[in-house]
Parts: sequence; structure tokens; C-alpha cells
Amino acid sequence: MLRILITNDDGIDALGIKKLAEAALTLEGAEIYVVAPAEEKSGVGHGLTYRSALSPEERDFYGMPVKAWAINGNPADCVKAAYHLLFEENKKPDIVLSGINVGTNLGRDIYYSGTCSGAREAVILGMPGVALSYDNWEDQENYGDVAEMIRPLIQSFCEKAKKDTLPPEVFWNVNIPHLPLKEVKGILPASLSLHHYEDRYHQEAEGYFLTRTYPEGIPLAEPQDYHLLKHGYIAVTPVHIDATDKSLLREMEEWPLMKAWGERG
Repeated sequence: MLRILITNDDGIDALGIKKLAEAALTLEGAEIYVVAPAEEKSGVGHGLTYRSALSPEERDFYGMPVKAWAINGNPADCVKAAYHLLFEENKKPDIVLSGINVGTNLGRDIYYSGTCSGAREAVILGMPGVALSYDNWEDQENYGDVAEMIRPLIQSFCEKAKKDTLPPEVFWNVNIPHLPLKEVKGILPASLSLHHYEDRYHQEAEGYFLTRTYPEGIPLAEPQDYHLLKHGYIAVTPVHIDATDKSLLREMEEWPLMKAWGERG
């Protein structure tokens, strides 16, 4: 039995999470659980709810053979609440899939994204986590061939999860181009593209709204997620949840202030 927990940040009624559940249901022996926000929670990052109560509400999910709950919280809340409240100790999920997000989560988006935070929270709790995002922001009702594209990928992740061969402190950030399946060039490992857009604010009657500007030309100079995606590849990034710069820690031991305090001991 393969126990899969699915969440997202677009809300339990979003089309993307339906597509993800459909793809997961094709896996042999899969037992699917959906725990997702009751409403859209895009851009909430890794926010947790602790000043108000969470109330999981069991829901029908498009008539599919899955168990589903909507939660009045964020994606990280959904994974944490599912882990602690909805699963018995010996029946925890084998893997958490988060998505499929409307639009990409590339580069520094991983810090803002609720989709990525759902996968990150899984890893914090000791479960493998995979975040999936689709480059259809300008065509949000069209999920094209995305289910066919991700099926072999999630199958691979699920098989590794069952064998316990995935690294314990890494979640996987997957970005999928909005192309017909036959035009996708392949699946490649990718580093984060941290500087591929610039933030801008524009003023309207209500106040200031955050927007982004992107470069005109997109050369495939480095194996970064943004560049690979725009050239027709599915980009897969392993994201370590320990952000400590360990090489800098060793350098800091030689800082005069650090040495002076160390010598006092």
C-alpha cells in the first residue's frame, strides 16, 4: 500500500489539485488523502495558524475514491494537521505531493510559495515532499497534458519513498512547462534561478500592487530552473531545508570578536 497525502495553496476546489489526484490514482496500490486549504492561500509562505483554531471538514472530492478534508488554514497547516490529527501513528503518509500550482514557483519563489511550504513542512515532519507547479498563469483553466507529464515523475518519487531512498532533509521543487507532451524536451536537474525577475510596485486607486518584470531574452546559459523551463524542460530542484552556510561557520571561528570571546572561556 502506498499512502499519499496531497495538498496545495490554490484551495481544495482548484483544478490543479484535481489533476494531481487523478495522476496519483493511476499508481498501483495508491491510497490517496487530500488535505487542502478551504480557500486560496497563494503567497502565504510557511505561515502557521496558532492564534485561532483549525477545523478540518471532511469533503467529497470530485467523486473520486479518496478521503478529503478542507482546513481553514495555510498549506503548512494542512500538512501539520493531517500528520497529527488525521493519521494514526503507524499509518503516516509515505509521501506528500503539493500542487499542482497555477503558475510557476522558480528561484526565490520557494520562500513565498504556499505550494513549496506544503512540501517543506512534510520534510520537517519526516516525510518526503514534492512541490509541483505548472507554467499556465496566463491560461489558468488549461492544464493540457500535465497529468501525463507528471505521472512517471511522481511514480519515481513514490517508489523511492517506499524504499526509503530519498534524502531526509530535502524537498523537491518541480516546474512544468505549459506545452503539449510531445514538445517537452525532457526532465533535468536544476539549480534555483534567484535573479530572473525584478519586483515592481504600481499604483492604483486602492494603493500599491506588487508586480514583476522578466528579461526579454532567455539564453540557456546555466542549468537553472527558470531557464530550463522556458526552453521546454521539466525542471527538478532538490531544496535542502537546512539553510546554514557551514563553510561560513568555520570562517566565523576566526573572526576577532568570536576568538576573543572564545578565549575568555
